[in-house]
Order: sequence, then C-alpha cells, then structure tokens
Amino acid sequence: MVGLSIRPTFQIPIACSKSEAIERFGTAMRNQSPSSLYLAHGEYCEFHLEDHLHRLWSPHLSVYFIDSDQVQSQATATDLDGARTSGHCTLIGRFAPRPNLWTLIWIFYLALFCSIFFATLLGGSQWMIGHFPWGWVIAIATALLYASLWIASQIGQSLCHDQMDLLRNRLGSVLLQADLHPISSAPPE
Repeated sequence: MVGLSIRPTFQIPIACSKSEAIERFGTAMRNQSPSSLYLAHGEYCEFHLEDHLHRLWSPHLSVYFIDSDQVQSQATATDLDGARTSGHCTLIGRFAPRPNLWTLIWIFYLALFCSIFFATLLGGSQWMIGHFPWGWVIAIATALLYASLWIASQIGQSLCHDQMDLLRNRLGSVLLQADLHPISSAPPE
C-alpha cells in the first residue's frame, strides 16, 4: 500500500487465470453473510462495514481482477524465476471513502484547483499591468486549503486504519474460501 495516497491501493498476484479467479471469488462472495457487506458485480467486488462501525472517514474496499499482462503494460509480466506469467492474474484492491463522501471530496479538489488556476492567471495579469498581484494571494490561500484537504485525508486514513485492516482480513478470508492463492514472493528453493 502506498502510504501517502488519497486512495491506498495494493496488488495481489493470483496463481490462476482471470476468468477462473472471478468465478471462484464471486461464488465465495455470494456465500458470505450478511450479503450487504459483501457485494459482487461481475469483475468488480466491494467489502463494506457494518452500520454501527461507520464513521465519517470509514472506508470501503473495492477489488477487481486484471490479467497479469495489464499490470506491466510495457514490460513483459514475469514471475520470480523469469518465466512468463500467462494464466495468472492480479487482484487490485483500493480503499476509498464512501461514494457520497468521495464525490464531495473531488468536488472540493476540482473547485480548489480551478480557483488556484484562475487566481494565478489573475495575479499574473495584475502584475503585468503594474498593479499589486492580489490574485496570487488568493492562489496561495487556496493552495493552503488544497493542502489541508490532503492532510485531512491522511488523518482520516490513520483514524480508520483498524477498519482498513478489518476489510483486508475479510478479503483474505474470501480468498481462502475461494481457494485463490497469492503467487509466493519467496524465492524458489
């Protein structure tokens, strides 16, 4: 997982084909209880928290499978001994805030970015005609707000680390039930 990302993401190489992994994982997801916490939509699945565990910053975990060739689009996907990994796939997991909160966050990011952009243009125009570039002051203040939103996302992630671990453990449980084993990262003996 990347420590400073807005939406922490991880990859798990799986030792079977994408179609087989999707079928087995989907079957295991449908057998979970309660079904409202485990949602499967074809190639895409989600893990949710119980209502009593929800906080403003609570995440959900979305996972999907891709062919190993797509993981490294330019380079040939290889396993540890250098053999071609055809027939293998990779599970991509991504933690994110609930969709309604995620949409609000991106609306704020977009509004702040547009404000920074246009305030910088305004400040540059004011500077060129010899006036005080107060547009740059607005741009700097808005950039600080932009940074504070990012810092708030990092604080929210640290506050929900236990919930991220819970969701990751649920994923591990479903992988075991589906008999999907990660490709070992240990060197062959």
